[in-house]
Amino acid sequence: MEEWKKSSCTLCAQNCGLEMMVEDNRIKKVRGDKDNPRSQGYCCRKGLSIAHAIHNADRIHYPMKKLGDHHERISWEQAIKEISEKMLAIREQHGSKAFAYMGGGSSGGQMEVGVGLRLLNLLGSRYYYSPLAQEFSNVYWVDGRIAGKQGLITLPDPHRADTIVAWGWNGWMSHQEPRTRELIKEIKANPNRRLIVVDPRLSETAERADIHLALRPGTDTMLLKAMIQIILNNRWEDRAFIQEHVNGWDELEPLFEDFDAKRAVEEVCALDYALVIEATRLIAQTKSCIHQDLGIYMNRNSTINNYMLHILRSITGRFCVEGGQMYPAFLFPMGGDSDERNPKTWRTVKHNMFPIMGVFPPAILPDEILNDHPDHIRALIVSSCNPLRSYPDTLAYEKAFEALELSVCLEINYSETARLSDYILPCRSYMEMYDTTCFNFSYPELFFQMRQPVLVPLSDESKENAAIMLELIKAMGFLPELPGYLYEAGKKGITSYLGAMGAFINENPQHLKIVPLIMAETLGYALGSVNQALIVGLLVGSSKAFKVGAAAMGYPTDQTMVETIFNDILAHPQGLMLAKFQGDNFNMLRTEDKKIALKIEELLEPLKAATINSELESLTMPAKYPMILHSGLHHETVANTNMRNPEWNKSRRWATMLVNEADAVRLGLTDGEKARIVTKASSAEIEVEISPRAAAGCVYIRHGGGLIYDGKKYGVNVNELVKSTDRDEMCTPMHRRIYCRVEKL
Repeated sequence: MEEWKKSSCTLCAQNCGLEMMVEDNRIKKVRGDKDNPRSQGYCCRKGLSIAHAIHNADRIHYPMKKLGDHHERISWEQAIKEISEKMLAIREQHGSKAFAYMGGGSSGGQMEVGVGLRLLNLLGSRYYYSPLAQEFSNVYWVDGRIAGKQGLITLPDPHRADTIVAWGWNGWMSHQEPRTRELIKEIKANPNRRLIVVDPRLSETAERADIHLALRPGTDTMLLKAMIQIILNNRWEDRAFIQEHVNGWDELEPLFEDFDAKRAVEEVCALDYALVIEATRLIAQTKSCIHQDLGIYMNRNSTINNYMLHILRSITGRFCVEGGQMYPAFLFPMGGDSDERNPKTWRTVKHNMFPIMGVFPPAILPDEILNDHPDHIRALIVSSCNPLRSYPDTLAYEKAFEALELSVCLEINYSETARLSDYILPCRSYMEMYDTTCFNFSYPELFFQMRQPVLVPLSDESKENAAIMLELIKAMGFLPELPGYLYEAGKKGITSYLGAMGAFINENPQHLKIVPLIMAETLGYALGSVNQALIVGLLVGSSKAFKVGAAAMGYPTDQTMVETIFNDILAHPQGLMLAKFQGDNFNMLRTEDKKIALKIEELLEPLKAATINSELESLTMPAKYPMILHSGLHHETVANTNMRNPEWNKSRRWATMLVNEADAVRLGLTDGEKARIVTKASSAEIEVEISPRAAAGCVYIRHGGGLIYDGKKYGVNVNELVKSTDRDEMCTPMHRRIYCRVEKL
């Protein structure tokens, strides 16, 4: 019997609402959910193909242990016992810094982080590696300085803007905003709205732009400096806004006043100066916002480029206002505050690198394993990610996994990372369990959706990721014996349970720090889901601002608030607006005066040093590698490693290298033939796709290749072509600028 069930997409951070037709416990059809308040029925082809991520030949159905060159099935009891004993032995012999935790949820769900980080902390470690630090470290570090606290990330508000700037963002293909293609269509249809694209290549979004600034690759710094100088020269800055809401501009302004904007634009960026002036005017004098993406992230000068984007927004009055740059409301933040100026902040032993939002960058993990420091990492738990295909320098990662004393992989598929791990523990997919994400991305209303199971678990032995880590915590003796009444209290309702929990903590204050784990264990037992219990915990520990906002939506303010909200969440599988934050967006800031702290001392010298002459010198290409490889491409045919079966792309060309037509002629390449690409790290042979989407001097290879599906490898793993040393000062990989050469075979 077929049944339509509501859920959401887990293949990108938009989490668009989906409806799935389920028959015989299989997803047969997928459509956009018109009842979802954010996506309103919109979804892309990736979401419509999500069944391929769930039903595939690589699913793991039981725990496995590596014996020699293969894995063999073992029981859960054996797996938990052996792993916990080995962890305790490693801690006893080498200390707490021997452990790292990687992953912690993905674009589909993050409830496991609440247990995974506590497992790590109970072992005494803080080495948490996450995809967040793969590309966003630079902007999140800048956000933290400007807002007064890391975790307060900013986002553009394009649906309410008149001018939208897509800076290195190919929204037509990568979305990243609710209903992105509809948004672009609406802009094109409205004569009072403008789309400006800053991108060296003619992307699908640039093709639809009113203004396309096809700058020379890697010259974003000069364009940003020029735009700020043009604003000052024309007196387009919003002095009233600066006076009321910005601190530090007086000390920054002299850095831009004498900059030769015309020379920078024409000589360095290779752009039409008059066109740049018009684009800058629209940014400064209309209701504008800027959505940056790959052109800024993982590119040269990423930190100061992100910084100058915030300077640009601040001096034009586009911060914390409708249609500008907003701080979204949240039930729980995307990350914690880990200011490296605090002497208590942990650093890595090899690179002395600090975390950003509590997260260390994956690019350096192999080095932190492959060194002879007594505190190097020896044991790794990987959950909900695939570093052997997702992170730079696959060859280094392979060596690192071989050197680990213990590697544990929590996965739904027999991925490349699982294949190298000592133990594989089977997880439920996001369509088989409750979960949620922090990607609410709205203000003042807070959208929230708890994804509910649409399938009965495809394996009787699979578990929630958080439940698996809770079992390890219990096996290592980190959770005390708990009274039976806590297990039973949840069956009487959330309010009754919270009363019992409050009484227990009053009598046992020593357990206050592990309340989330106690709730996961006891309330999770009553609800039949650790993740549901963790969501209740989020509601209990939510901020005062959230509770006031929830009250504004009509929720009771007494002891029944949490249960009422939780039941409402359960009753709305399509998601709902849970709270309405009060006051203006500046209230989200954590600076003492609620002003934007624009001066960042550490970046003043790098800003001064980025001159026209220094940039021209830095942009010179090495003779041995005269071209630029863009490692990764946001595209509708790419779902990283989540979609393992290549059939989801059917006849679409995806396992190719995009090459500009002029470069193809120069190199003697024809469309469809194979060529060799060579970098400092490695080389590969790949099919050539001559495309108007490729900028001259650049080639592009999508992520998601090199997967081994059902025993067969397909596509090129672009991360084999990248060295972990190709990174910036924040240890962010330089995926947008890998020097290479292309050879005809």
